[in-house]
Amino acid sequence: MKKEQTLQELLEEKGVTQKSLCDILHLSESQVSLLVSGKRRMSFDTGMKIAKKLRVSPTTVFLSLNFAKRKVNP
Repeated sequence: MKKEQTLQELLEEKGVTQKSLCDILHLSESQVSLLVSGKRRMSFDTGMKIAKKLRVSPTTVFLSLNFAKRKVNP
């Protein structure tokens, strides 16, 4: 993960679509969109599932969300 990378950028880097996250997380497209943009809080379990799918550490996933939130609420 690059410094200050959003979850969306991480998904693109790993070739994972939001739609595939919907299937893994059993969430709607709108719910996943809110997670990816940092507008919705992510549970620990959800973060762990995303980390497993992307083959990255959970810390990487949660840091990317913190960066997305800073972009939304400067």
